[in-house]
Amino acid sequence: MRVEYHPLTITDLNNAVAYYNQQRPGLGDEFRTEVHAAIERVCGNPSQHAIVERGIRRGFVHRFPYSILFRLSNEETIRILVIRHHRRRPGFGLDRR
Repeated sequence: MRVEYHPLTITDLNNAVAYYNQQRPGLGDEFRTEVHAAIERVCGNPSQHAIVERGIRRGFVHRFPYSILFRLSNEETIRILVIRHHRRRPGFGLDRR
């Protein structure tokens, strides 16, 4: 499965990594590892993840209160739209294509 990223997704990830590294050195790296594991799970079986709105699906990051919102571009490509904290407003990132 090929993975594409919305350009702001990298900003989402880097901001969260920086925040967690401020909380405890190395925690941001643990977060990044969990995000990559969540993306691997999404790629393994994308259709098992619930549709939250207009074809956008959600996968969960273990150990951290974050979700990965993505859409299936085609049979072979997933587009990661946003890495979102669970306390962000519900519509955050849903306008990304």
